[in-house]
Amino acid sequence: MNRHAFTTTIALTLLVLTACAAPEAKLEVEAPLDVEMQSAPARTPFAMQDGLFTGVPRDFALQSEELAGLYRAADNGTESDNSALLEARADGEAYIEATGRISGYRIQLNRSEEVDTPSYVLNVVNIYETAEGAHLVLSRDWHADVWSLIDSGQLTQLPNIAGLDTPHIAWVDPNGAAAVEFVYRNIYVLITAPGDGDDTAAFVTALARTHYDWIVAGEQ
Repeated sequence: MNRHAFTTTIALTLLVLTACAAPEAKLEVEAPLDVEMQSAPARTPFAMQDGLFTGVPRDFALQSEELAGLYRAADNGTESDNSALLEARADGEAYIEATGRISGYRIQLNRSEEVDTPSYVLNVVNIYETAEGAHLVLSRDWHADVWSLIDSGQLTQLPNIAGLDTPHIAWVDPNGAAAVEFVYRNIYVLITAPGDGDDTAAFVTALARTHYDWIVAGEQ
């Protein structure tokens, strides 16, 4: 898959935003290269009610501190309400009804120093009305774009990531581009990067695990 194909795949993923559970095997990953993954700075605990997050998607977005200060946000990110989703997918109404999607947020963080890591990291967060709705996102019914590429061999599904103790899927393309998608309570998170670094899969999987821990630590 060339860079254009990867960009197209990611664009579809950002629009469709659904996935499924990964296999039982565990993928042990270390912090990528010489980049020491760090915890994001202390912040006000996430607002919650009845076991659900009540904030907005950008509350759960990647922090540059999680990337050891080597990446900076390209801009303030982009909010995505359901009207944008309805324009993006033909089954948008059915998707919203089934999952209870409320809104989404997308941000890109660009590498600011010369290190052997991907040139950028893309992060998407969606928030749903219920945990059940968010978990529906992890199904073949609502992530046909990615699953069709896995089934055809254009993407390779990675084993479950040790320490990422929530439903998730991880995959790579032939050029080394990688992505991890996971759901936790009523949120969905996508972290992806192009294959222009040294072992992007290890980089992205370690980052996803760190970010999951950051979210869990922020619960009230």
